Amino acid sequence: MATADDSMEYTERLASILQARNSLSADMRIKVEARAKDMIQHLTTDAGEILHTLDVDKHSEDEVKTLITQFPSALSHLHGYRLGDERIELLPIQGAMSLSRLNGGRSSIPFIPLLAEERDKYDIGGEGQRGGLLAEDPRGGRTVLKNLAIINCCDSVCLDVLKRLRQSNLLKKEDIRQYDLLWSSCIPEGTERFEYLVDWDPKALKECQYQGNPLLHRVIVAWGSTIDSSFTLMLKAGLKHYPEELGFLFQKNGIGETAFQLAFDEFGKAKTLSAIEKCLEENTNVKLVERNPVANLYPFMLAAAGETSDLNTVNYLLRRDPEVLYRANQVVDTLDCVERKRKLSSGNQPHCVTAKR
Repeated sequence: MATADDSMEYTERLASILQARNSLSADMRIKVEARAKDMIQHLTTDAGEILHTLDVDKHSEDEVKTLITQFPSALSHLHGYRLGDERIELLPIQGAMSLSRLNGGRSSIPFIPLLAEERDKYDIGGEGQRGGLLAEDPRGGRTVLKNLAIINCCDSVCLDVLKRLRQSNLLKKEDIRQYDLLWSSCIPEGTERFEYLVDWDPKALKECQYQGNPLLHRVIVAWGSTIDSSFTLMLKAGLKHYPEELGFLFQKNGIGETAFQLAFDEFGKAKTLSAIEKCLEENTNVKLVERNPVANLYPFMLAAAGETSDLNTVNYLLRRDPEVLYRANQVVDTLDCVERKRKLSSGNQPHCVTAKR
C-alpha cells in the first residue's frame, strides 16, 4: 500500500523526469511525452469530476482556482446526473445548481461566480454565454441565472452570488427584464433576492409585462389563494417605489382589469383589503400625498373609483395621510377658478384666489 511519503516520492520523481527529458534519448523522450499526455488527459477528467462535487466545507476558492488554472478545459467537463428516472449531462456550473437543489441548497452555489468568471476568462463555452450563466438546462431550458433567481432555498447565499456576478459585470441590469428575474424571485423563499433586484431596477415593477399582464396581475393569477406570500411581496415593493400609484393596484391588464379587481375575484374582498392594509402598515415611510402621474388622482381617489371601490379602503388611506384632503381641495379650487375664467369674457376676468382650508 502506498504511503504519503511514497506519493510525495512519486511526484518528485515525475517532476525530476520531466525536467531531465531533454537529456534523454529520443525514443525515451517520445515515451515520456506520450505518458505525460495520457496522464494530463486523465487528470483533466479527474479535475472535471471534482468541479462537479464542489463543497464549501471541503474546498477553498483558492484551491478551486488553482485547479482550473492547471486544467481549464475541466470547466467543460460533462457529468451525468440522475434525477428520478431521467439522466442528463450538465456542465460544472450547471451541476453546482443541481447539486445544491439535491442537497438543500447548501454546498456548491457559492462557487458559481468563480466558475463563471474563470469560464469567461478562458472564453470557454462561446461568446455571449457569460461564463455559462446563460447555458440552458436540458430539462426545461432554464439558465443558471434563472435558477439562481427561482431556487426556493438558500436565499442569502444566492443573493451573495448575484452581488458578486454584478461586480464582475456578468450580471447586468437589463438581465432583470430580459430574463424575467423579478417574476422568478417573487417567492417567500426569495425575498432578499427579489428586493435586491427591485432596488436595482424599480421601473421594471411597472414596465415588465407578459401577455398583457403586469407583474402584480401575474402574481395574483399564478398563486391563486396564497395571498400572504408572493402577492404581498410584490405589493410591498410597488408601495415602496410607487406609493402614488398605490403599488399598481389600479394598473390595468390587457383586457382592462385592475389588479384590485382581480385580487377581489381571486382572494375575496376581506382577504384583499386585509392584505393591502397590512402592506401599508409595514411601509411606514410611504406618503400617499402624491398624485398619480397618469390619472392625476390621489391614491384615495383611485381606491374610490371603479366597480371595486371600497369605502373602508378610502377611509383608511385618508386616515393614514389626512393632509391629502387639503391638497385635493386645493386642486379642486384651482380647477374651479380656471373653469370660471374660461367662461368669462377675456376683458372681464376676475382675480381668482385659491381657497384656503
